[in-house]
Amino acid sequence: MIRPGYSLLKSFFTVATALSQVGKVKGATTGNCSTQFFNQAVDHGSTKAGTFGQQYEILTDHFKPGGPILFWQQAETSSFGCMEQYIFPEWAAELGAMVISLEHRFFGLSTPSNASDVKERYKTLTLENVMLDAVTFVNHIKDTVKGAKNSKVILSGGSYGGFLATVFKMNYPNVFYGSIPFAAPLRSIGANNQNPQRFNWFKWANQIYWDLSAEAARKLQHAFKVLDSRFQSANDTTSIAEGFNLCTVPKTTEDLSMTMALINVVMFSIPLTSYNNPVANPSGASAQKLVNEILRLDDPIEIINASLSTYYPYLPCIQWDTTASANPTLEKDPFNYLLCNYFPLSSNEIPNGTIFVPTSIQTETDPQTCKSLYGLVPPTQDYVEKKYHITRDELVNAKRMLFAYAEMDPTTGVGIDPLPITQDRNASRYMFTSLAAHGEESLGGFPGDKPSVVHGRQVQLQTIKEWLGI
Repeated sequence: MIRPGYSLLKSFFTVATALSQVGKVKGATTGNCSTQFFNQAVDHGSTKAGTFGQQYEILTDHFKPGGPILFWQQAETSSFGCMEQYIFPEWAAELGAMVISLEHRFFGLSTPSNASDVKERYKTLTLENVMLDAVTFVNHIKDTVKGAKNSKVILSGGSYGGFLATVFKMNYPNVFYGSIPFAAPLRSIGANNQNPQRFNWFKWANQIYWDLSAEAARKLQHAFKVLDSRFQSANDTTSIAEGFNLCTVPKTTEDLSMTMALINVVMFSIPLTSYNNPVANPSGASAQKLVNEILRLDDPIEIINASLSTYYPYLPCIQWDTTASANPTLEKDPFNYLLCNYFPLSSNEIPNGTIFVPTSIQTETDPQTCKSLYGLVPPTQDYVEKKYHITRDELVNAKRMLFAYAEMDPTTGVGIDPLPITQDRNASRYMFTSLAAHGEESLGGFPGDKPSVVHGRQVQLQTIKEWLGI
């Protein structure tokens, strides 16, 4: 059986492809907004390290003195995400708020170091520095914008940025009054052999297809079994390349493993990126669209091909032998480093009993790769939770956090479990939006938005009003 277990960089391809999707939408707008730079400390733990220019955007059209600040933390993309493409300017109009956004250090134009040695270059890419970047930025805004000195800050971020929005709020509650983390992957952290939740990503992806159509899910399950059998006995890989419209012929077991990995990525990316907004999802791919196509097919190869053509409708052939992300705005080098350093999310393991071909349990591949590349040992889930105060008990007891997850997003499988219901309107809460894609509520309003997404945004806006006493 083909067991598509990957080295660190290949598994990170899976993670990064998913986590950068919200940034993919916003990155496409780079150049359509006016940004500024301010001097940020290269290392907040050293006064001798100097400064670098960190990019940010500020919108004050609707700001009233003393009004709130809506702060979006950018994440792992090379292109700055313009706030005009988010929901926050619409909320600002109702709240009398300003909107601000900060580029993540080592991404885009915010570069603390260009050292040729990778360990030297990224040595200040720590979660402590990333948190203090945001704190310093907020203080800069309050000091330079008239009427903002006492403004309350409502923090947001999506995906990896949702992780950051959680950590920032939990570690600096006096700076960040409230937080709405979208699609925050807060569990399944650590090397796979240490990680009991490593299967949850694909368990959720499996659930998506069964919930849409049991008949289609059974067809998919059979198609993957046939695909696995064909890959096991593959003597003529040329016919495989022709059958799946691959750009090049896979020649080895490793090549076939990478091909299977690509198909898996496509299968979870289709629902994950199923935005109704055509800017966010120009191909119009969705799990429902794929299911409808599968229901009219019987041939297993045609069923697998349907997933590829649904996700890649405009490509003349499918390139399986690339480590590039499906999102061209993703900056992989610094993202791989921070994955090793403080955010080693595991999302590529598949258990028995799903529609997919199961993977073997990885052992020490990822930690060994982190050590050889960067001299780092990835932390465990327990370490990250305790050090950065994101244990379940701490999240339950925190104030003014609204965790937003979505039905079509496998990230929900590696998010937190629902929080207790309480009459305290300042207590932390969990919300789940039916049919929504990855962080979809954070996008700007669109005439064709799903009704559930429109409602989800209203829940989030009204929650902010409750927190602020508006």
